[in-house]
Order: sequence, then structure tokens, then C-alpha cells
Amino acid sequence: MITDLIFDFAARTPDKTAVVYNGQPLSYRSFAANIALARGYFASRGVTGSGLAVLVILNLLDFWVLSLALRSLGLTTIAVQSVEAFEEYGLQEARCVVASAAEGAPGLEDWCEANSCGLFRVSLVGEASLGQHEGAPPEHPGGHVLLTSGTTGLRKKVLMDPAFEAEFMRDRQAILGIDQDSVVAAFGFGAWTGIGYNSPLSAWFVGATAIIDQDREPHMALLYPGVTHAMVFPQLLAGLLAAPEGVFPRNPAMHLSVTSGAITQVQIDQTRARLTPRIFNRVGSTEVNTFANTLLESPEDHRWHRLVEGREVQIVDDRDRLVPVGEIGRVRVSTKGGPTGYLDDPEATAAFFKDGFFYPGDLAVMREDGRMALQGRVTDVINVRGHKILPAPIEIRLREALGVSGVCLFSMQDDNGEEELHVAIETPAPIATEVLAAALQREIEGYPGVHVHFVPALPRNDTGKIVRRAVVFDVLAAR
Repeated sequence: MITDLIFDFAARTPDKTAVVYNGQPLSYRSFAANIALARGYFASRGVTGSGLAVLVILNLLDFWVLSLALRSLGLTTIAVQSVEAFEEYGLQEARCVVASAAEGAPGLEDWCEANSCGLFRVSLVGEASLGQHEGAPPEHPGGHVLLTSGTTGLRKKVLMDPAFEAEFMRDRQAILGIDQDSVVAAFGFGAWTGIGYNSPLSAWFVGATAIIDQDREPHMALLYPGVTHAMVFPQLLAGLLAAPEGVFPRNPAMHLSVTSGAITQVQIDQTRARLTPRIFNRVGSTEVNTFANTLLESPEDHRWHRLVEGREVQIVDDRDRLVPVGEIGRVRVSTKGGPTGYLDDPEATAAFFKDGFFYPGDLAVMREDGRMALQGRVTDVINVRGHKILPAPIEIRLREALGVSGVCLFSMQDDNGEEELHVAIETPAPIATEVLAAALQREIEGYPGVHVHFVPALPRNDTGKIVRRAVVFDVLAAR
């Protein structure tokens, strides 16, 4: 289990930096000591054994210390941002709620009283430690629950079970090249997201260093010496590139992993010039980890993904038959070594997990050489007057042609009930009429009367992906 590994590294490499939080390094010795204090706090209050602990903690370092302590005592943890999330995620059966004594987190007392749930506002000052081998070991170590919305549009719970977590992390380390000498910039992603959970954990599993930088300018995480890996979403990368020249150093050896969406060629060129030439486009999901990882060296690498060696990825039709090379079908990925369903949601599990595969909802096409190009999402296919359109490839090309950060294509009915095509463009500045007209004519010729909407920011989820339904709602509200 991860907590045992942290204690072991504290004994073997006590002075090595385990985590850098907002610029302040914490050694493995100190990290383990804080976890031991938290173990003592919870054990002395009878919080051991099985059950779900809900952590409402904004400070990510505090979250990790308390979560790892609880898991080592047998509890499974989940991170949420406020009491409003309790009903949404069905947490009424939680054994306890954990908050920091230093944070407000209003409304917890009332909710816990109404649901007969224990509440702990934790301060570790003056607490006695409970070391790695002290106290009765739990019958089963606890896991951590992640929240994902990529497949269904609604939040689902994914349990990272210790039974497979070590293999899951080894897989990730091998793909990304993380070893004991790595320094991994995990930025300030929430612990309920896959990237926010897996990035620091993949470092600690091998005794490496994780950088967590929260509530500061994103480039601050890159100022720590010797960063070897950085995990970003396209929106975070855009924020880094918007920083003034010279505020962070170029790091040619750094492995920059971009996930949860494509970036433009302009961004690729800027990243090579300002950050690193080692830019990887990573495709995966919370449910099945990374299944494609492509070093962006040539223009085709931007579209055609290299599948991870040993990962079983198939393109199938609606009857789960393999489609021929060059034909569009649904992506499915083997669940070996990872979750096999959603927590407390048999209906969603039946819909997206089947026969040892997970169906992420992506459409794709495979090339003769085994490389794969995504073609959008099953649920995103637009039907306009009998013509079916895959928006994703068009959106990518429009974004490149217009030099903007986001494009969203969708259809809506007019007053006569006819479907019309709409394009929402994320841009802070006007686009020349002739440039826009030429791009639209080239990409969506044959659909006259396309409605164009300019917006300063498109609605996005926690991972930076555009929420198409929210774009439609915004346009409807503006009518």
C-alpha cells in the first residue's frame, strides 16, 4: 500500500524531498511523521476499520496527509469541495466527514447531525503519533474514490482499490518514464480528479518528488529546480503560455504531458520555444488509465495517436464487432489492471463496462500501422436535416485556422422546428470577417446560414473539456 511505501522511503531516504507544496519542500521523513500524527489522531478517536470518509479539505497537502492516514487505518476516502456535493454523489451513508480546523467549510455540522454522521475538524497540534507498525492493522486497506464525468456527462464514482492500485501506478510510471529521480509537477488539480490524484501518487510510489502548487500562478510550479515531468490540461497550458516571457525557465529535458483535449499547432510551437520540445499528447480516462501516448514531432502526431504497447484497444461497431482498418467505430479499452465498474451505479456500469472492456464514448479510426485518430464522441454526433456530422475534427481544424483557444459545434432547432448549425468560438478579440468566412466555407460547406457566436470563455468541466450541453444552454439563454 502507498502509505507503507512512504514510511519505507522515510526510513531509507529520510532527507529526500517527497513533496514541494507552494514552494516549501517536505522530506519523506517529515511527510511520514505528519501521516503518523494523523494516524494517531484518528485511531485515538476510534476512526479505524471500514467505511467511507468524506474529506472537505481545500489545502491539498492537508488532504494527502489525512487521506493517506485514514486509508492506512482501513477507511476509503473521497474528496469533495463543499457540503452541497453530499447529496449529488449519494454520500449519506458515509461513516464520517473530515475537515481541517484551519478551514471554514460551512454547513458540515448541520448535515452531519441530520445524517447521524461523525464530524472531525482536524488539528494535529499536540497529537500522539501512531507509526507504521503500531496499532492493529486493518483487515483491508482503504482506497480512494475519484469523480468522473467524461462518459455520461454526470459525475460517477470510480474506486481506486489497493488491490490493483500498485499495478495501475506501475503502468503509469512506465508510460511516462517516472522513476525515483523524477520531479513531477502536479500543479493544483483537485484530488477528486484522475490527474490530481494519479500525478503525485505516481511519484510517491517510487520515492520521487511531487510538486503541488495551489492558488498561485500556474508557472510557479515550474520554478522548482530539476522538474522532469509536468502534467497539464490544454487550459492550464494556455495559462502558462500567457505568462510574461522569462518568468519561468525553458527546460529542454522536461516531459510535458498534455491530456483531456488537443492543443493547437500554435500552442505546440510556443511550447517548444518557451517550455520544452518533449511534448506528449496523452489519451486516457480515469477508468482505464492512459492508452495512447504520442511524442509530438511531426504534424501527423497531432492527430494520429500511438497506442501504448501492451494495452488492448479496439475499434468496434454497435454490435461489438471489430471494424475494418480505416472505418470509424467505437473505442473500447481493456479493464485489466484497473476498475471494472462505477461505485454504487450498476446502471452506468452496465452501459459503459462490458465483457472486460470499458467504452469511453469516443469514436475513432485505426490506420494500417496501428495508429488511431479520434473522431469525436458518440453522444456528440450532430444530425442536421438528415446529415450526420462529427463535430470534433471540424472543431480542431477551425481552432487551428482561426488561432483561437476553443470551438464548439452544435445544432439547435429554429422557430419552425428545423435543425440549424451553430458555432461558438472562444476568443477575446474579433476575428476578421473574411478569415472567418473562408474557414467556415472550407470546413462546413453545404450548410448555409451557420450561426456564429463569439464568447470570451466556453464552459468547461474540471478537466478543461468543453461542456457542449452548457454551451447550448448559454446560447438559448442569450436568445
